[in-house]
Amino acid sequence: MKIIQRTGLIEAVEAKGKGRKERLKKMTIPRSTYYRWRKRYRAGGTAGLERRQTVERKSWNQLSKEEIHTVLEVGLKHTELSPRLVALKISDEKDFTVSEPTVYRIFKRHGLVRPRPLEERPAASEYKRKTTRCDEMWQCDAKHIRVMGWGYYKVLPVIDDYSRKLLALPLKRDETSFSIADAVEEARETAKREGHDLMEPLTLLSDNGPGFWGKDLLDYLKGHGMRKIFGAVRHPQTQGKVERLNRKINEQVCITVHCTPWELEAELQRFAERYNQTPHKSLKNVSPNAVYAGEQEEILRKRAEKKRLTMLRRRKINLVGTA
Repeated sequence: MKIIQRTGLIEAVEAKGKGRKERLKKMTIPRSTYYRWRKRYRAGGTAGLERRQTVERKSWNQLSKEEIHTVLEVGLKHTELSPRLVALKISDEKDFTVSEPTVYRIFKRHGLVRPRPLEERPAASEYKRKTTRCDEMWQCDAKHIRVMGWGYYKVLPVIDDYSRKLLALPLKRDETSFSIADAVEEARETAKREGHDLMEPLTLLSDNGPGFWGKDLLDYLKGHGMRKIFGAVRHPQTQGKVERLNRKINEQVCITVHCTPWELEAELQRFAERYNQTPHKSLKNVSPNAVYAGEQEEILRKRAEKKRLTMLRRRKINLVGTA
């Protein structure tokens, strides 16, 4: 509506006095709009009715150009990382913090969002009796991987339920109770190297595979004061943490053709190092290595302090305009 039309409308409505509500309703003009026009008309006359250019509001928490450049630089350098892991890497290694949604929006704006290779299945309901400390319960499973010209080999991962620390990932020819006992022994050695004495009662959780019922394994566990429990039959969600680990092995190890067992074994060791160093969302974005070493609270405290300082600096820059 032009200025002269707004002026005429205001004068016509005001000249008739009462009944403004009905007249505005017939003209399909919101009352809030009319009263805003009238206020501006009384304050500044016809000039007050001119259209005003909208000024873009600047958010106090807006990232600087240098920070956006850093986000893009880290994302392009580490293309294998998701927006969540990029945000954590920046927060831990740079002098500012940034959230996962902000990293995602920056990536999307610059065409860097990559589709997930596999669709994730939603997680089931949480385990009712959660562990409260490291080495309270371990999870173990058996997974087969084919080696070209050598046949199938068994990978026997053992992880700590509380910290998700991958304690052992041996490659075996079979999944007999003797081989599984070997994997548990390797996990115990790893735990002791990390400074854990394993004096508290320890439980081993697995599915109902025949190797986990074998006498060799049960005798080994009994001799080391460990208790054996089994997941529900045909319900792999009971040992869901090690099953999720198996999915990671599928995504990162099984996509490559391995020609010898030694080549596969080396790849499994590299995978174990990456897995233990990668922050987990369920661990408040702290890595299994850090949780198992008792460093989680200190890392979270440092992140909170860095976030507080970042917010203060951005508020000062974006609202006051000074560095």
